[in-house]
Amino acid sequence: MPLDVFDVVVLGGGTAGTNAAYQFARRGRRALILERRPAERGGAQWHNGVVDRHFVQAGLEPPSGPERGPSGVTVHLRGLDPRIGPTIRTPTVSADMALLGGRLRGLAAGAGVETIDAVTSFDPRVDPRTGRIRSLILRTAGARSTRTVTADLYVDASGRAGALRRHAPDLAPWCPTVRGEDLCSASDGRYEVADAGGAERFLERHGARPGDTVTRVGVDGGFSTLAVSVTEDLTRVGVLVGCLADGRHGPAPRLLADLLRAEPWIGTEIVLGTGVIPLRRPYARITAPGLALVGDAACQVFPAHGSGIGIGLVAGSLLAEAVADADDPGDPERLWAGYQAPFQRSEGADLAAYDVMRRASTHLDGAGVDALVRSGLVDERTARNGLDQRWAPPSPADTARGLVRLARNPRVGRALAPFLTRAQLAHRHARRHPAELDLDALDRWAQRDRRLVEGGRLAPLDR
Repeated sequence: MPLDVFDVVVLGGGTAGTNAAYQFARRGRRALILERRPAERGGAQWHNGVVDRHFVQAGLEPPSGPERGPSGVTVHLRGLDPRIGPTIRTPTVSADMALLGGRLRGLAAGAGVETIDAVTSFDPRVDPRTGRIRSLILRTAGARSTRTVTADLYVDASGRAGALRRHAPDLAPWCPTVRGEDLCSASDGRYEVADAGGAERFLERHGARPGDTVTRVGVDGGFSTLAVSVTEDLTRVGVLVGCLADGRHGPAPRLLADLLRAEPWIGTEIVLGTGVIPLRRPYARITAPGLALVGDAACQVFPAHGSGIGIGLVAGSLLAEAVADADDPGDPERLWAGYQAPFQRSEGADLAAYDVMRRASTHLDGAGVDALVRSGLVDERTARNGLDQRWAPPSPADTARGLVRLARNPRVGRALAPFLTRAQLAHRHARRHPAELDLDALDRWAQRDRRLVEGGRLAPLDR
């Protein structure tokens, strides 16, 4: 049984895992990627809205050429009324995930990253004294024998199931299984336009023009969306649908089928991707001795609309920068102080605040979200910040306008005001994540984080 020794073994060949391996390799570490699918099929195969700044933060070139779809698109946000809601120029870019994955795999291979794909199973060997994974015994499709790999650091980028995370006793109390109202069912498709006149009439009903995106919210429960993007030449249309995967709404493929029946001008399918995405803020603890979580395995996903591509890239680069020069890259104190705490204090703060607002949309239900859109409280500034994945406290002028709108819409105001308060407090609290490995301090931090984000009695922020 051959034994291969690496500095870093990454489980999962999606964008987050491939970038993490690449970032380690370009810093001189021997890195290996393990992927259950054929390597070229690793990660998402659909289109995803990304922001260029995440690529810059991660030390990568933003999407370009065929990989880069339309940017600066005009988005019309609507509730039940096709004419009421804000219109904005989106800061996002529609990127082809299959092409992005191919670019990252090329960079990784060029930096010396090795890949084993078609992994059918793995058996971790865990040190019973320390709980640290010491080796993985692999089985691959078609192979007659097993293969053993060992590393100082294992990176779980296997998705929300957390295939390595489940074998880390130190993480079990901090990483509960994500279920129900913390999951998003999403489908993203590209289609031919079968009837250009029908496409034009759809756009006109929503005050839009060819090249614009119409995004309807609250279509099936409070957290649900349906976005339709028609190309300027009226030949192609992109459709994105999402809703909670809680058994009471959707799922996304049904919502997509309903739309296709209602809008027969949408023609032949070109490409379609469907998946289930975690929506909650990142786990309080994303490192353990010899192990770090990135991407969906860490719940590093923007809760307001389920995009995690850019955040996962940032996380992988931050991890590599934190420990690539360490004598032991799996040292738990180094992983905590260099990766976990900085991530929670920066990206995690925005994600915590938006997790509160995502829960607010569920609390409001579909009719409440429509009332919110009609009230004007969701305006160009708030919509743009959400698409840009930034939590930005309102200016005094924005606050004054918001208070007036709340007063004019008391039902929405009563429902929303507590969430707005908790979101701001959760953002501030996330920046106080313990800077060094201290489980008692983390427990206190996590309890308060849970009260602020998930509800419960509010207490003064400052101790």
